[in-house]
Amino acid sequence: MEPEAMHQHFLNEGWLKLDLYDIEPVLKIRELLLKRLQEKWQLTDLERLEDYHLFVSSDDNHTAIQHDLLQFYLETKGGLEIIRKNKKLLIELIGPDIHISKYPYLRILRPDQPQDSIGYHRDTFYGCSPFELSVFVPFVDLRDSAAALKLISGSHIMPESDFPYKQVPSKTVARGSIKHQLGFLYAPKIMEGDIDNRARPVLLEIGQALIFSLSIVHGQKVNRSQITRFSSDIRVVNSLAPIEWERSVHKDYYTELSSSAVTKQAKAYQAANMVSKDRG
Repeated sequence: MEPEAMHQHFLNEGWLKLDLYDIEPVLKIRELLLKRLQEKWQLTDLERLEDYHLFVSSDDNHTAIQHDLLQFYLETKGGLEIIRKNKKLLIELIGPDIHISKYPYLRILRPDQPQDSIGYHRDTFYGCSPFELSVFVPFVDLRDSAAALKLISGSHIMPESDFPYKQVPSKTVARGSIKHQLGFLYAPKIMEGDIDNRARPVLLEIGQALIFSLSIVHGQKVNRSQITRFSSDIRVVNSLAPIEWERSVHKDYYTELSSSAVTKQAKAYQAANMVSKDRG
């Protein structure tokens, strides 16, 4: 997609579906996750991630596996590598000054298991900024609309009052618990109205990414397909955006990915004057 068309689509719709320049990091993560399941969790007959649900039916076992895979994913810095190899896409959208989250999520949604999903929401409901973006990367093909993430196009610039909700304490997720670490909410804000019928799925294949504003309404009630959905959502933001950089959960939530020459020289100037001031 040409930059001008990319910008216009994002402005109007709040999201972009893009082909990655380099899909090798995605394929590598897919392979590593499968190997981890086969070796550590002894799912020796599992031949592809899509069939995970056929081997893991217990919710407790599933939560333990997902937590282990998330820690493994973070240790291997797989999310960082995906973005690093494809940062040209983001530079076209938000500029060369980019910070990336050090703590991307790893989502695993089994078929017909609503407890695996966090439902529809706007991340701005929970203190995030519309300056931040989510890069949603599937590790399985999402050609079936029943498995795909859904969005309400244009909702990214609508006021919060257009999407009333009720906040209900979770009965299964405690603050700081393993489920909370996996991205489940301990006090979810349940959106009212027929959001599911208003939202539209975005079909993706391995090697594609869905980039969207954190102010857009997105989610999924339940995966109604015949495959397990493995995916990651990785947050990025322009380094100069007016956001709260220190998160309550992770004080070092973001790390620098790239920087423009102008920003580098400005920081060098500031550092030199700080040293000069200290000497004085």
